[in-house]
Order: sequence, then structure tokens, then C-alpha cells
Amino acid sequence: LENHVSLLQRMNQPVPQTVALLLSEARRKEKKKNAKRVANRKSASTSRARKKALVEEMTKANARLKRQAMILALLPDLVITTTPEGEITF
Repeated sequence: LENHVSLLQRMNQPVPQTVALLLSEARRKEKKKNAKRVANRKSASTSRARKKALVEEMTKANARLKRQAMILALLPDLVITTTPEGEITF
């Protein structure tokens, strides 16, 4: 469509109103499509960052729980309690 309009303009011919409307609509759709693509990329990036933070948090929790399990396995005769934050006290 763009090629036809540019050809008409080069030939100094008027562009029919219907063609101009079609061209305008096509440009509007392309802008909308590009805006949606940008928004989708931003959303995907945010999602990846959230996932990365969650994985890091879970990795730290896993390491803490492994340490607690090791302590509990080594000291079975002691009375051990944990605080609500997960800290071990004797």
C-alpha cells in the first residue's frame, strides 16, 4: 500500500481518499502492534526479575534449612528450639 501511494505521488496523481484511509489505518495498526510488543517485552523482563529474586530467596532458605538439619543430626541429645524466624536456640 505504501508503494502504491508513493508511486501515485511520484506520478503527480491524487491519492484516492479510500486508499489514504486504508494507509492511515494500516499505520495505526502497526503503531499499536509495536506498542504492544514493547509492553510485552517490559512485562517479560519484569517477570524474569521477579522469578530471579524468588529463586535467590528460595536458595538462601534451602541453605539455612540444610544447616539446621546438619546441626540437628549432629546433636540429637540436646533440647533445641527454633524461633519464629527459624533461628536455632539451645
